[in-house]
Amino acid sequence: MDEKKFPEPLEALLLVLVVFSGILLATITIGVVVKSIGGGENLDRNLELLLFFMESLFLIVPWYYARRRGFDLQALFRFGPVEGRVYLYAFVMGLALIILTDEMERLITLFMPMPDTLADMMKPLYVNTPLEWLIVITGSVLIASVAEEGLFRGFLQVSLEKKGDVTRAVVLASVSWTIIHMNPYWAIQIFFMGIFLGYIAQQVNSIRPAILIHGMNNLLALLLINLRVEADIPYYTWSGHVSPPFLLAAAGMLYWSIRALGRLPRPRPTRPSL
Repeated sequence: MDEKKFPEPLEALLLVLVVFSGILLATITIGVVVKSIGGGENLDRNLELLLFFMESLFLIVPWYYARRRGFDLQALFRFGPVEGRVYLYAFVMGLALIILTDEMERLITLFMPMPDTLADMMKPLYVNTPLEWLIVITGSVLIASVAEEGLFRGFLQVSLEKKGDVTRAVVLASVSWTIIHMNPYWAIQIFFMGIFLGYIAQQVNSIRPAILIHGMNNLLALLLINLRVEADIPYYTWSGHVSPPFLLAAAGMLYWSIRALGRLPRPRPTRPSL
């Protein structure tokens, strides 16, 4: 494809920075205004729910920008379809990544207990009514997965791939995705998952499987938070960690899914090395 149809890497990175800074500034400004007028708990909660939809700007702004610049939208955002079996591979990979990142968090907790600030950041995810369930699932699962994958595994990663090494593009997109979460406690897990999201998106040239994995992870996290699931789950945990059979199964599923993706007959221009 003609490289002129894609943004320059610096151009893409700057747009990501502008969008992230704009969302952060808008969130802080709205929060300060609401606190100053003293709207009460109901207004605060409504604001929290509204902010879930601000993540859509991660996709809306780059889409508008790319359209105005005349870039190849489908290729740039990787919205193309994939074979049905790819979703099976993505589902298996998603389960494996969820288990492995769970153990990573348990290991990190041994050296750095979860800070209180992280618990405060998770408060908006607690839901009490069917309407709140609908809003939070729509915002944190559907919108977040589509918008973030469109921006990072689509717009940013594709821009980087067109001008350099594919593996480097996957890594840089994952680093950028990790930074915007502003959560050092989960940084390793986010980066690790981001590598595989970038890998599968590049392998099949579509973000749809990555959206599935991203959505699975967010939905499970939301359910665990609200169902008050204990850290120690019979059979799944062992001495405060994920049971070795589950870890071995997760490693096997991850390996199988990577091999299955590598055997797809679809031609690919470049292939990242992991």
